[in-house]
Amino acid sequence: MIAFTRLLVVVLVLLTLCYGIVNLYLYFRWRSQLKREWLGQERQGRHDEFLRRGLRRCRRRWRPVLIGLIYVLPITALTLLVYIINFM
Repeated sequence: MIAFTRLLVVVLVLLTLCYGIVNLYLYFRWRSQLKREWLGQERQGRHDEFLRRGLRRCRRRWRPVLIGLIYVLPITALTLLVYIINFM
């Protein structure tokens, strides 16, 4: 059980690193897309306010998906794999 706990800690650290990288990549991608949208439509108002609202909307929509794909799915698969190998 100690070995599984150590493995889980290492996996969580690596998954957190992956989450940070994917989150940064998506942030810059959404930001450039919002800048293009701002320039293409010539909107009225403040540019930084438009970016802030758009990024908040994107983060709100994608955060549960990222957490599910990056944390929940791999940990569930790892736990299931360890259970099948050891107890079946």
